[in-house]
Amino acid sequence: MQSSLQRALVVVLFLIATAVQAQDKPAATPQDYGKWHSLGQVVTSNDGQWLAWSVTMQENNDTLWVRKVNGGDPKGYAFASQAAFSGDSKWLAMRIGVSYAEQEKLTEQRKPVEFSLGLVNLSNMEMETIKGITGFSFSEDGKWLSITLMKPADSKAQGNTVLLRDMATGLSRSLGNVTEGSFNKKANRFAYITAGGALNTVELINLATSASTVLASDTTKFSRLAWDREGQAMAFYREWKHKGWEEETQKIHFYTALAARPELKTLDPVGSLPEAMRIFGSSSIRISDDLTRVHFGMKDWTKKPEPDTTGGKKPAPPKKEKLAPVDVWNWNDKEVQPRQRVNLTQDQNRSMEVVWHVNTGKVVALADSDTPFASVSTMHSTAFSWHIDKYRPAFKEDFADYYTVDTNTGVKTMLLENQVMSAGGQPSASPTGRYLTYFKDNHYYVYDTRTRTHTNVSELIPHPVWNTRDDRPGIIGPFGFGGWLKGDVAFLVYDEYDVWRIQPDGGVPRKLTSGRDGQIIYRVQRLNFDDPFIDPAKPIILTMTNDYDRQTGYAQLDPRGNVTTLVFEPMSIGRLSKAKNAEMYSYVTMKYDVPPALKAGSTLANAQTVFQSNPHAFNYAQSRAELVYFESKDERPLKGALHYPANYEPGKQYPMVVYIYEIRSNAVHNYVNPSVRSAYNLSHYTSQGYFVFQPDIVYDLDDPGMSAVNCVVPAVEKVLASGMIQKDAVGLMGHSWGGYQTAFLVTQTDLFSVAIAGAPLTNMMSMSLAIYWNSGTPNQKIFETGQGRFSGPWYETEEAHWRNSPIIFADRINTPMLMTFGDKDGAVDWHQGIEFYGTMRRMGKPFTMLVYADENHNFTKRENQMDYFNRTTAFIDHHLKGKDAPKWMTEGTTYLERMKKEADNK
Repeated sequence: MQSSLQRALVVVLFLIATAVQAQDKPAATPQDYGKWHSLGQVVTSNDGQWLAWSVTMQENNDTLWVRKVNGGDPKGYAFASQAAFSGDSKWLAMRIGVSYAEQEKLTEQRKPVEFSLGLVNLSNMEMETIKGITGFSFSEDGKWLSITLMKPADSKAQGNTVLLRDMATGLSRSLGNVTEGSFNKKANRFAYITAGGALNTVELINLATSASTVLASDTTKFSRLAWDREGQAMAFYREWKHKGWEEETQKIHFYTALAARPELKTLDPVGSLPEAMRIFGSSSIRISDDLTRVHFGMKDWTKKPEPDTTGGKKPAPPKKEKLAPVDVWNWNDKEVQPRQRVNLTQDQNRSMEVVWHVNTGKVVALADSDTPFASVSTMHSTAFSWHIDKYRPAFKEDFADYYTVDTNTGVKTMLLENQVMSAGGQPSASPTGRYLTYFKDNHYYVYDTRTRTHTNVSELIPHPVWNTRDDRPGIIGPFGFGGWLKGDVAFLVYDEYDVWRIQPDGGVPRKLTSGRDGQIIYRVQRLNFDDPFIDPAKPIILTMTNDYDRQTGYAQLDPRGNVTTLVFEPMSIGRLSKAKNAEMYSYVTMKYDVPPALKAGSTLANAQTVFQSNPHAFNYAQSRAELVYFESKDERPLKGALHYPANYEPGKQYPMVVYIYEIRSNAVHNYVNPSVRSAYNLSHYTSQGYFVFQPDIVYDLDDPGMSAVNCVVPAVEKVLASGMIQKDAVGLMGHSWGGYQTAFLVTQTDLFSVAIAGAPLTNMMSMSLAIYWNSGTPNQKIFETGQGRFSGPWYETEEAHWRNSPIIFADRINTPMLMTFGDKDGAVDWHQGIEFYGTMRRMGKPFTMLVYADENHNFTKRENQMDYFNRTTAFIDHHLKGKDAPKWMTEGTTYLERMKKEADNK
């Protein structure tokens, strides 16, 4: 046996050899970053024999790869994406675009990309290409393929040409002027709508005989073709104009017995709907599973004025004056004007839920002007409706009154009053519809529609089911809902670590996992959503996450209640999928120093690597990552992810970049592609000889800025104590909320030698009163129920708003700072940057702000992404490595200089 000294010597020699080997490899440079790619969509054939995956390049051509799971070399298809296997696993279809260079050129010219269809016969891997397509779809069984062709550039046709291909013979049928078309689930029928000819039609093709039946024809339009779940019935709208009313309405055509002789039932809105209501053509049609109900939407109908029968002369119409484009902001507005603008299309297309009982002909409105919103499933008849106007304007959470609705009579019964709509508060029906579940006052409740009783079903669980990790000030929701079991016998919920089985009658809950003692977080992983329930007679897959060291993996809960670990490793494991008709699984693994790998196998334990992304990465010096455990100033235990420089040499000190945004330690195993289009790219900095540290931040109410200080400062001090970091070469960066934390931290500490704040909040008072333009909502909700973490509006918590505003303490800043905004930022108003710039400039403090034209909160234009990357790199390198500062950093750039440079570049 080896002595302890011998074992120690072996370990030391191994570490030395590993270090020497690593130092033999070059660090990647920005010129190399374009080699890296991302693993995109992964698709498994139904029989489990084939895998396809897409590879997206940064600066090169994307490729779709396909291979047999159990052998064979992968085959690549350039410019391809959107893979789909046929249901019988005999064919692979894909969308093929153009080269990277051509796509860039078309984007600059604002021209569309013309796509082709690639169709691969998996028996011989031969591919056929069909040019000029906009979409494609296999039938469920894979025996048919519909291909939608692009319209010619000069075409004025309303519809497209659709090719309906028989995959067995290769023969295609051409269908002209198609506006809608789809297969039924049984794959024995294809229905489609045509428009633009002398007659518009709805036609049904029997795929077994190729016989076509015209179900309807008219000069008016047909729309909203809908199948029931099993494809036995279908419905559609037929446009209709009534002479007494302004807007058009619709009639509903509903066909059953499609496999034999189609049987038609028609709903006419006149005499069926309430007075002055019409069938709204933009609402969807849904057919119940038992084919007895058709759901649709109704909307107000404007009656035309009565004709003048006096014979007198009609008055001249009033002269139309040009209207002033003015928005009226009134204190009684239910929603502010910007939100109304964002919601304009949604509001215009909103309708009220109606159910047509086709056997009796009865039409029942499930929503009305008092309760305009309703929900009902096609699987059952349990319905509920709600209204919110009573609780608007809402400055914090949105609340509603909920009612159950009898779908036969429309009678409403109060279910919940003043119930929060978020945080699990909205009722949700069980698969059979007997029960409604909702979360309230930190517990799950069940409403039994038969007994009309409410039962607290989680009060006997000895641990909180509400999310105790959520430190926001609003109403806290649950840890999560795992789904209903078959037959509504029970449903699954989570506490902090474990999965619990809850009976809807309030019986004693049963814990299904044992994660708490080992700090293992278990959650249900659904692999099949064909059914709305989980079958307890079959194994249930669970995700596993070690809360202490961030190991991840999967386990299996068998019908007897045994939990077996399938795969559990110190890496990130995710994206699990299963072949529909075979025991074949695939998932993706990665570590910070190992790029994502696609694995597949008949079990998770024996899965083998099918594809290793970015194999060239192993030719470069790699970083590594580890967790650092520290305590906040108030002694709360926290973690941070520390990433080492590539070619790290023990005993040598390095500069460090700290990146912050709330909880970041969960990214310790995430692989990050180096990129010149990401200004905060962690791999870039580690490859350039920096440590990168991502500490966790937790929050106290009314102190979001000071909370960051209380977490980040001791975290950085803990890493500095290791002796690996140059104490005078520590940088700080963050974006959005992380940008705010960055801007605030440098007002409270001189620990950092440089700071980069992207789109930060700088004045909590003015920011709380601004608009989140992307959604059109006021920021008050974010501040009082979400990320802002204030207990009330500024006028109730004025001192808290001030003491957490970076701008108030700008005079204390001794750290060189770079701040960045897009001038169309719809999340953080870029005037936050102007306020800070004006303050720093007036104080005569070194400060640079970059403003990118026509960019939102996250930059999308390639040239802007690369420019920002280059400038942030230069800023960090200058202040932490002493590299020369470019002129823009020391003297700025005049607008005249910028215009001249742009002119010279044309």
